[in-house]
Amino acid sequence: MRWMFILLSLFTMGTASVYWLERPADLRQIQQDILTDYSNVTHISREDLATQWIDDVILLDIRESDEYAVSHLEGALRIDPDITSADLVSQLPKDLSGKTLIVYCSVGKRSTDLASRVKDRLMADGAANVVNLEGGIFGWHNDGRPLIAQSGPTEYVHPYDAYWKRWVKRKELTRYSPAR
Repeated sequence: MRWMFILLSLFTMGTASVYWLERPADLRQIQQDILTDYSNVTHISREDLATQWIDDVILLDIRESDEYAVSHLEGALRIDPDITSADLVSQLPKDLSGKTLIVYCSVGKRSTDLASRVKDRLMADGAANVVNLEGGIFGWHNDGRPLIAQSGPTEYVHPYDAYWKRWVKRKELTRYSPAR
């Protein structure tokens, strides 16, 4: 009887359980799945963000506080992944006119979900766009791009957990707590 409950739970949990069972081959496959699942969200490549930095950008890190503490993109504000549109608006600068909000998480799933949920509200409040960073912080880290922690520049990234760590190329540079 217990095995029937487990099977039923897996079938009713939705796409999250599918990820655990299917195991995408790489970050590109995860990104392709995200593009398919969230066609209403625009994405920016890591290369474009790194080389075409725009003055009117607000970076939002959509990871848990322990992940953010290990490292984040410079200037990023940490936002709870489950935040409501109203609470998000209250945490952002009052004037969003012409601002592009770029969201990221570990690989892009949580951030794209958030972007999809809050985009209409933020654009109604004046934001020019809400976009997701392709490949998230794992892709940024894999590219060897700069990261920062409270103590300053760092090479470390939080792996989220053992399952998602598989998409970090430099596993020796993963930490579950900030480097000291």
